[in-house]
Amino acid sequence: MNIYSYKNLISSLPVRQQCFTTKRTTWEKAENQFEWLRKLNDNLFGDNQTFNISRQEIFETTDLTELIIKTIYWGYTGGMRGNHFVNILKNIDLIETSFKELKQTVMPTSDDFNQLTTKFRCVSGLGLSTYSKLLYFLQLTFDGNPSLILDQRLIEVFKSKTYSEYDLLIGIRYDNAEKKYLEFLQMTNEISKELETQGENIEQFLFIFGNSLKIY
Repeated sequence: MNIYSYKNLISSLPVRQQCFTTKRTTWEKAENQFEWLRKLNDNLFGDNQTFNISRQEIFETTDLTELIIKTIYWGYTGGMRGNHFVNILKNIDLIETSFKELKQTVMPTSDDFNQLTTKFRCVSGLGLSTYSKLLYFLQLTFDGNPSLILDQRLIEVFKSKTYSEYDLLIGIRYDNAEKKYLEFLQMTNEISKELETQGENIEQFLFIFGNSLKIY
């Protein structure tokens, strides 16, 4: 299948409006351990038991801690597995410092990405699915290629050999996806230029329609 066949659909996707809803009860365990999270949730949820958040609203968030929490709520509406969220909060200072340093770097390269992932390996629960979301919402680039979300759902699309443009990612698995992440960014950036759209549109298309289309 050729992704270029869906140029109009990809370009017209309302990417920044994509939103998800999470329940406050999902995050009570972490609230009980971190008072600052309880206060933040008081502001986010208000008098409501649910919180609805869009991509655009995350992009408009200026406080780094709040952006990290909103990203997790957006990406994991039903909660993270095991103690992942609590482990991430325990290492929030390291995570924030790492992102701040990267934001201050002029034209980050693959070396900067490798240094970042090395730091994050000590944070249980902070895998590619999570930190690629954060890189995306922080609008960071590597070698000039904008960061995008790469999670298990997209990995399954590439493994299925559905789109010929991503043939070089056929052998991707979650355990080697980190090594192929920058290739994914470069490929998608090149494809987006040919489609005259944004990489995030392609990412959302693959997430929604990746393995759900069939040519007759």
